[in-house]
Amino acid sequence: MATCISLKGSTQCPAWNGSSISTSSSLYTDFPFMQNVTSVKQFDQELSDYVKGSYVTQKYVDYLGCQGANLTDTDDFYARYTTSSICSGLVQSSKTDCDLSDNESRPLCADTCALMATSEATILLNSDLCPKRAGNYMSQVRSDFTVCALPADSLTVTCISGADNESDECGYGSNLVGLCGFCGASSPNSTDSCCINSNAATRCKDVTIPTSTTIPPIFTSTSSPTAGSSSGHLSGGQIAGAVIGAIAGVALLAALAALALICWRRKRRARNDNVLNQPNPQRKGFSPMQPTPGQQGFAPIPGGRVARMSALREAPSYSPGRSRNSAALFGAGKYSESSDSDYYGASPGAMSKKIPPTAGKRTASLSSNSALAGAGSDGSPRSGIGGQYSSPDGMASGQSEQLSSFHDYYSQDDIRPGDKVAVLWAYQPRAGDEFALDRGEMLKIVGIWDDGWATGIRVPESAEDYDTRHREQRDSGVSNGSHRPIASPSPTGEIKAFPLVCVCLPQHWRKIIDGGQADDTL
Repeated sequence: MATCISLKGSTQCPAWNGSSISTSSSLYTDFPFMQNVTSVKQFDQELSDYVKGSYVTQKYVDYLGCQGANLTDTDDFYARYTTSSICSGLVQSSKTDCDLSDNESRPLCADTCALMATSEATILLNSDLCPKRAGNYMSQVRSDFTVCALPADSLTVTCISGADNESDECGYGSNLVGLCGFCGASSPNSTDSCCINSNAATRCKDVTIPTSTTIPPIFTSTSSPTAGSSSGHLSGGQIAGAVIGAIAGVALLAALAALALICWRRKRRARNDNVLNQPNPQRKGFSPMQPTPGQQGFAPIPGGRVARMSALREAPSYSPGRSRNSAALFGAGKYSESSDSDYYGASPGAMSKKIPPTAGKRTASLSSNSALAGAGSDGSPRSGIGGQYSSPDGMASGQSEQLSSFHDYYSQDDIRPGDKVAVLWAYQPRAGDEFALDRGEMLKIVGIWDDGWATGIRVPESAEDYDTRHREQRDSGVSNGSHRPIASPSPTGEIKAFPLVCVCLPQHWRKIIDGGQADDTL
């Protein structure tokens, strides 16, 4: 069974003094020096001997392809931060066996890995150390970097810098040629604190620095070595910055896309919920009529068809109080303030949420020859009080046309004879054959007319009851949706007229009320 050895007090891996390493035999292939390690002191000694002995043969001769190397003295075969790279790899491999937390298993920084790989390439290109090289040596160097920088945290601020673990000799250990190449008098690094602490100026006086050779790029995407190194060192920080920047850019684009999707959904939901702010298009066939000078109200033109939407507004002279609010009640469309739209109005869907729509006068009464009481009634009933007729301005010659359907002002559905409707706006009758309407009442359509009025009969049910009953049907699995309510039996009782602008289909009543409509009376 594998045991774990704490690295507290280690001289070779001081930056990982809070970590532990496993002695499992599964690690012997990659870290052969661990076979006889039983303590941290023994670990330090075995690792120090390893990087100066068998490691050089395995790494530079067998793996990187250094041919003709003289391994009698291996001091100059030490690549920068080699020990730190081995410490990091061993801790990462022990993470599971020793149950290490993320903080206890912090990896070596990617830019330190880049410096190590660049130093390996410099050693391979030194003809005094490697007279010949294998053709794929740079691929192997790049592979070394990839393995070293593989942990995800190697690009974060929690990674361990090589300088934190090997502060002496600028990380070059026994490689004096590498140190002098980095701290040379002509190099901008000569004033680096590690060069001063290493006394490089004195130690490098008699050291021959190999002729600078261009190093093939460690990273194919970034080919230029740093200008701050006379021996062609590549800046690992630049590579790490490019990788971090690319990741941050992708994350930013994803966040922007998500934000745009959320805004679009909220806008669509608000547009669907606030139906009273959406003007409904005028029905086809609407043709505004220009009133003659001095005309009062909507007196019908003998022999002509009454405009379907004329019932939506009174003439200003008929109701001065309402005329002041005309601009707020209806959109003017493409007409000016003095145009025909001032008389006939736009769709009531464009009305203000705080002011109820204005119902215009009817163009015919229940007693007219057009059978306003609805199809199938006997004769021309005189509904109302004492046989009164509707609005005095109605004329027999100005009969309205009966319609088979009428577009609901507050939804995309049509209202047809036999349908139930719910009162949205209260209405005070102006004639005896008109209903007094209160919000929440229910009516059943008997006849529909192209002047915006309808005839019907009261239904002994409130809109609240209807909404509750149909909500229960939906909750129990009965899909009601926007389907038309089932037609009721033929009504018996008093038939009266009412403006369609004051009612809506009951399945839409609750949504409209919740939209914040004022409870005004027409």
